[in-house]
Amino acid sequence: MITKRIIPCLDVKDGRVVKGVNFLGLADVSSPVKLAKFYSDGGADELVFYDITASSDGRKLFTEILCEVASKIFIPLTVGGGINTVEDFDRVLKCGADKVSVNSGAIRNPSLIKEAALKYGDQCVVLSVDIKRVDGKFKVFAKGGRENTGIDAIEWIKQGEKNGAGEIVVNSIDTDGVKGGFDIELLKIVNDVVNFLQDNIHQKLVFRDVLD
Repeated sequence: MITKRIIPCLDVKDGRVVKGVNFLGLADVSSPVKLAKFYSDGGADELVFYDITASSDGRKLFTEILCEVASKIFIPLTVGGGINTVEDFDRVLKCGADKVSVNSGAIRNPSLIKEAALKYGDQCVVLSVDIKRVDGKFKVFAKGGRENTGIDAIEWIKQGEKNGAGEIVVNSIDTDGVKGGFDIELLKIVNDVVNFLQDNIHQKLVFRDVLD
C-alpha cells in the first residue's frame, strides 16, 4: 500500500494565508511564516507555498516572505505563483524552494516544463492544474481559477507528464473549501492516465482538497 503523506498548502495573497470556497470569497487566515512553522513542527511531510495572485496580477512571486518561510521549516518546500521562465525557477530555488510549481506559465508556454526539467531535473518540476467541470467536461483554468482556457484537463495532464513534469498537483475548483471531501470522479480519471509510479520513483500525483 502506498504510504499516505500529509502536505499542507498555504495559499498566500498580499503576504497573508487566505482560504475561500471554489477559489472565491478569500478570507484572511494567518501569517504564512507562523503557519509554515506550525505545520513543520507538527510533522507534515512537505509544505506547498502558492502566491495565488502573482499570475493574475502580472507580477513575480513575493520572494521576501518565501525566504522567511524557508528559513523556518525543515521539510521539503514546493513553491508556485508567477512562474513564467526558467529564470523564475532559478530565483525561487535560490530562495529556499526544493521544487517549483508552474501553472499559468506552462499554459502560455508548454515548453517551459521541458526546459526546466532538462536544467533542474524532473523531480524539481511540479505541474499544478486548476480544474473545473464545464458542461460536464473537465477544463483547465488559469490565473488562480479566474480564466477558462478551454483546454481539456486530462489531455493537459498527460502532456505535462510527457514533457517532463515530475509531479502533478490536481486542484479541484468544484470541491475546494466545500468540506465535502475529495473529487473522487476526477481523482480516478487522472490516476488512470498518469504513469508516474510505474516509470519513475521520483514522480508522483498529488490530489489537493481543502478539508478544514
